[in-house]
Amino acid sequence: MRADLLDPTQRHRTISELAFDRGFVDASHFSRAFRARFGGTAREVRKG
Repeated sequence: MRADLLDPTQRHRTISELAFDRGFVDASHFSRAFRARFGGTAREVRKG
């Protein structure tokens, strides 16, 4: 997932779209899981 956020070819896709493609059905659950795994938000990772 982190790689997708950093991939320039995926910039046109929202974070929610990427999460749903990975099997998450709830954005808040994804957000909590991402923060627990990577220590920050998906938005922070995407911004660099």
